[in-house]
Amino acid sequence: MLIGIDVGGTKTHIRAQNAAGARDLRLPTRQWLQGERLDDEASVARLLGAVARIAPGAESAPLAIGAHGCDTPEQIAAFHASLAARHRGPVHVTNDAALVGPAAGVERAVGVIAGTGSIVVGVDAAGESVTAGGHGWMIADPASAPGIVREAVRAVLARADTGAEPTVLGDTLMAHFEARDVNELAWRFTMHADIHRWAGAAPLVFDAADAGSPDAVEAIRASAGELAVQVALVLARGAVADAIVAAGGVVTNQPRLADELRRELLRRDVTQPFTVLEHPPVAGAVSLARRLDATVGVAAATPVRRAPNTSMSSTSIHMNDQGRSQ
Repeated sequence: MLIGIDVGGTKTHIRAQNAAGARDLRLPTRQWLQGERLDDEASVARLLGAVARIAPGAESAPLAIGAHGCDTPEQIAAFHASLAARHRGPVHVTNDAALVGPAAGVERAVGVIAGTGSIVVGVDAAGESVTAGGHGWMIADPASAPGIVREAVRAVLARADTGAEPTVLGDTLMAHFEARDVNELAWRFTMHADIHRWAGAAPLVFDAADAGSPDAVEAIRASAGELAVQVALVLARGAVADAIVAAGGVVTNQPRLADELRRELLRRDVTQPFTVLEHPPVAGAVSLARRLDATVGVAAATPVRRAPNTSMSSTSIHMNDQGRSQ
């Protein structure tokens, strides 16, 4: 049995896999994570309880988890310690962006996440993590859903400063944020800042770009450019990569962003092949759990007690905010 977990800012994807197949559980991250600290004891207990729903008896199985919010060695160590205190099997913790390379079958990759948040993660020749971005949806996280909307609002305000009339982007955002004019848009956007409200407008920006709004096109291009700069920074700081692999809800669902990111990477002389992950990053967590299992099997002085091998077919379970299966 192997357990892989991908913790995003919005959703958590758990996969339990053995030779017979896999079971998946998707649930809102806020359903188990109460507060901001991943290492919170009660939150970790809820997360492992969710694992037990689809993999009873897997307390000793190798578990690998990539988590949004594990951006520093200290955060990783704290989350690892909290998990290891409650899970008898070997545990590996990393950032969620570090899952996309293994999920794509690339041994050495720079992982790019553009979803609820954004971050770039690579590994140098010494095996040390090298990251850029991931500083939060309100002030940074370019090409994330809230980040793109932030750039779009700025573009609308910049157009208003020239005395020009709003394009379809401005009209759409004013409607979304229930603003009567651009001044009220700026006020509402700032005073009622909420990650979900900001992120919810991201599809509207892409729709406006498809409708020909130059401001929307520029907001998307600028966001992709900032993210490409972060990739170039990670490489310049020594990350070793045979490919750049992107994942996250925005880049996987919006081909326009993927195309812009590809162009912006080339503009900055990033010549490694660029690809968008076509399947869930949780596959990368399972791959890391498999490596962990192999390492334990070779190096452990005391064998890890395995849970009974449960026959599993391919099953997917979705949980709503109230914890009910769907």
